[in-house]
Formats: sequence, C-alpha cells, structure tokens
Amino acid sequence: MKKLLIHILVVACLFFVFDRILGMGLKFLYTESNATDEYKISYSNETTEDSILFFGSSRTLHHYVPAIFEKELGKSCYNVADWGIKNIYYHYGLLGNILTRYTPQAIIFEIHPCDWLATPFSGKERAASLAPYCGMSGPCDEMLKLSGKYWPCQLSKVYRFTGSFPNLITGKMGSMDRSLKGWKPMDGIMDTTGVVAEEYPFPVDQERVALLERFINECQKNDIQLILTFSPMYVCSKEDVLKFPRELAAKHNLTFIDHYRDSGFVGHPELFYDFGHLNRKGAELFSQKLCQEIKIR
Repeated sequence: MKKLLIHILVVACLFFVFDRILGMGLKFLYTESNATDEYKISYSNETTEDSILFFGSSRTLHHYVPAIFEKELGKSCYNVADWGIKNIYYHYGLLGNILTRYTPQAIIFEIHPCDWLATPFSGKERAASLAPYCGMSGPCDEMLKLSGKYWPCQLSKVYRFTGSFPNLITGKMGSMDRSLKGWKPMDGIMDTTGVVAEEYPFPVDQERVALLERFINECQKNDIQLILTFSPMYVCSKEDVLKFPRELAAKHNLTFIDHYRDSGFVGHPELFYDFGHLNRKGAELFSQKLCQEIKIR
C-alpha cells in the first residue's frame, strides 16, 4: 500500500510539472497567435492601455474603426470586441481583467439582444473564452464558474488552452491586421436574396440583466464614461427591439446612441457584408457618423 501511494504521488507530481511546463509553452503560443480569437483576447486582457475601448459582439468587431475615432476625438482607441456571439458573461469578465491593469477613460458598448434576452447559442458558455485568464480577476473567475470552466482551469494550465489548439498550431498565420487596433473589416457586398429582419422572440434573462447592471455600476464606480450604442442593420424588425436598452440607459443616466433604423444605411446593400454586418465602407461611414455624436468628457 505504501509503494502504491508513493507511485500515485510521483505520478501526480509529474503530471503537475508537465502540465505547468506545457501550459507555459501554450501561453506563449497563445500570445503570439494572429488568429482573431486568440489575438483579440490576449491583447485585450494583457496589453491595451488605450483611453477608449469598444466592447461588444461581432457587430462591434466589424463596425468600429479605431483610427477614425482617434483622428476625430484625439484619444487612443482599441476595439476589444470579438466574434462568436460574445455576450455580457464575456464582457463582464473581460472588464474585470482590464481593470486589474488600468482604467480606461471611456467605454463604448454596442449592446446586443443576447446581452439581456435568453437567446439560443449565446449563454454562459461564452465566458469560457476567458479560460486562459483564469485567476486574473474576481469577475473573470465568477464568469468562468458560471460557464463550468473554472475548476478544470484551476486544475490544469493546459486545459485553459484546449479550445485554441488548432489556432495555436497555425500560430501567426491568422488573419488579424494588428495595425487596425482590433477592428476586423469585412470586404464584399451582401446578397439580398431572401433577407428578412432578425427577430428576437426570447424572454428577458434576469441573470444577464443583473450582469449588465453590474457592468454599468463597475464603470461608474471607476469613473469610466460608458456610452451604449446600436449600429445599423440592413433590414429592421417592426417590433421595438431596443426598448430595454433605452430604459436601461435612462435608469442609469447613460447616453444611448441608436442607429438601428438609420435611413442612411438601412436598405443599402452596398454598405453591408451581410444583413447584420457592415462591410469596410459601411463601417468607415458609420464610425465617421458616430464620432460626430460622441462627446468624451
């Protein structure tokens, strides 16, 4: 029995050492990767110290051009948004990590229905993208616990990177142009065949609403100017899909800039890559327009 226990202890120690060494190597590859997810997440959590940050899902990733805002507002900017239907579970954990390093002057947050509605394919699991940063902040760890990833990440450094293995293998062969400061332009013009408005027939998720409130409170506590936005869609619902963010902004005395039904974009396929995402030209026009409406204190 004594020998068995010793063998178990030796194996456990070897596992621990191997896991930590391999985990360090994967962390290096993760930081060096030029794939969209890995680059955006690592740079946003570890490096950016810009005055203005753009938060949100893929619509933010593709629509907000930091270079235009920097020129017009005279402030350094970075787009920390990522694709994959990232929602408030991810945004709240990311904010917690950023605040361990520095405090941005302003956050422009494109709110999305997946941030307050129980939308499918965008739940607590979206926070799992923060797995490489387990232990960096309380909010991040809290979101990882909700996603079910916290304890495996605590046990194994390697486990934190399991979702990134394919991109870590390709390394710097990814498609991110780092000079664009987090913006990922989309080139092409949408095919309008069969396009209909996106509807949101989902109930309000009180847990997501509570996290939105906490995100707002964290910004206000740290004197971060928070501006809520919504960029154009090619075709719009007849329903009042943005009633909630308007009420949320009014409750917390926030600015909400709504371009959902902007006639300069709606119905203009030459400005869209698909029905929900602006192409390069559309993103540049939208960023120019939004710059004229934003006032950074």
